[in-house]
Formats: sequence, structure tokens, C-alpha cells
Amino acid sequence: MLGVIVRGKYMRKHAMIGLLAVFVLTGCASESRINDYLTGFQVPPSSKGRVTLPLVVGLLIALPEAELGQPTTPSPPMLEHFAERIKKEIEGSGAITIQRIFPPMTIPAGGISALSLERLRDVTRDSGLAKVIVAVATSQTAQKVQPWPLIETQLFARMDAAVVDIQTGRVLATEFGREDYVLGQNRSYNAFSYPRLYYRTFTFAGPFTIVSGDPYQALGEAAFSGAADQLGMKLRQQLNPQYAGT
Repeated sequence: MLGVIVRGKYMRKHAMIGLLAVFVLTGCASESRINDYLTGFQVPPSSKGRVTLPLVVGLLIALPEAELGQPTTPSPPMLEHFAERIKKEIEGSGAITIQRIFPPMTIPAGGISALSLERLRDVTRDSGLAKVIVAVATSQTAQKVQPWPLIETQLFARMDAAVVDIQTGRVLATEFGREDYVLGQNRSYNAFSYPRLYYRTFTFAGPFTIVSGDPYQALGEAAFSGAADQLGMKLRQQLNPQYAGT
């Protein structure tokens, strides 16, 4: 009996630790990581409510070197396409204008502490803009175990961004967007409905999209497009709260 009681207490203790770990991980995942990529900026304890509207800014997307060479890596034209999606979402409030989209930038290694104030000043010097939204695009992939001959690849795409004042070096606001899609493939010869692309809430009945081109590029485009839309919407809502419900 004593052994049962001890084991019960032991199991409850570890269950509580497990729940705590879930809460901690959830909390970490709900915040922007953009400050990890910045160096030389003044990062205040809180970046809420520091932007005065109307706001005219530039937009720059950066891709860490660690993202290069992956089959799902977005091309420079695709990164510019994502920037256009962010622009469309942000400008929906009417109080924020993205005057210029800068060419995508590659930053060293995994991007940690790789976006310096000096480099951003150099890139944006001729624009005449004092404030810039800088976003870092990253991703992770996972293989979903399925019976042969099916194989599924899930891509978790993320964009972390900050509104920065190039003149003062201050971070004015931070936000992030994330999305994931799944690529399903069939390694048999008669799989007419593969490869297929679908959202994470997929069921085998659909809905899904049959991919005609490079399936991994299609996976990257879908996931990063969703992350870009999320980022633009959340930045619009944060910078102009009256549009939080749109």
C-alpha cells in the first residue's frame, strides 16, 4: 500500500512538472524572437504603444544562411512576394504606409545577433525613411510517420519582425507570424492524387491541393505565405488597435 501511495505521489509530481513545462513552452512560443536577431538596438522592456500614427515605413525581409539550401527555401522573388503580402495586410488600416520594400537580405549563420543597426542604416540610407519593419524568416521541418508508401513532410514557417527607428536605434514594436502546412507524397507509381498539399487540420477526404510543380517549393510557399499574412495582420492590429477586430 505504501508503495502505491509513493508511486501515486511521484506520478502526480511529474505530471505537474510536465504541465508546467507545457505552459512555459507555450509562453515562449507566443512571443516574437526578433530581438534575438538584432544587435546594437535599444530594446525597451515593453514595445507596446511606442508608435505614433500615421506611420510611413520601409519593409525588409532577412533570411539566415542556415535556411539556404533547403528544398523549401524561398527564392528572392518569393521573399519579395511575401513582403507584398505583409504590406497589403498592414496597410489595411489606412494609417500605416509601407513606402518602400527593400531587396531581401541574407544574414550570417542562424541569424542570431546578425542584424546590426549599422548594416540596416547602410541598407536604408538612400531611402530617406526613419523607420523600417525588419522581418526574419525561419522554418523547421518534421517527418510524419505513415504506412508505406506514404510520406508526409510538415513545414513550420515563422516570421519575426520589429518596427525599428533607424535614427535612434530603438525598437518600437515587435510581432511574429507562424503557419504550418503538410506535403503528402506517395512513393508508388500509380498515385494520381499525389503529391498533395494541405493545412494541418487535413483529413484524408480533403481539402487538399494537387501540386504540379516542385512539391517542396510549393510547401515553402504555402507555409511562408501564411506566416506573412499572420505577421501583417498582427502588426496592423498592434499598431492601430481600432482595427484589432478586422
